[in-house]
Amino acid sequence: MSVALVVLATLLATAGFAALALAMDRHHAAVLGGAPGPGRRRALRWAGALALALAACLCVRAWGAAQGAVGLWGVASVAAAAVVLWLRWREPQRAAQQRGTP
Repeated sequence: MSVALVVLATLLATAGFAALALAMDRHHAAVLGGAPGPGRRRALRWAGALALALAACLCVRAWGAAQGAVGLWGVASVAAAAVVLWLRWREPQRAAQQRGTP
């Protein structure tokens, strides 16, 4: 098992989930302001899917096929939790910026 592969898989999964979240109107507005256009939405979805597929490949390479599939669930869970916490932290901050309060 290579720790570097697992760390890279976790970072890729986090980036993938963040891209998929930013493809949604609500999260895009909370983080970047406004809704994404159709081209940006499509690009974010493809980027998210590609990043998650690469994370799956890295997990299989690090642990083998059987354990890699199980390890992917753990990597994906950590990544999804990180994105959820980031979005929950970002939404009130963005709302305060729009109201003009620090």
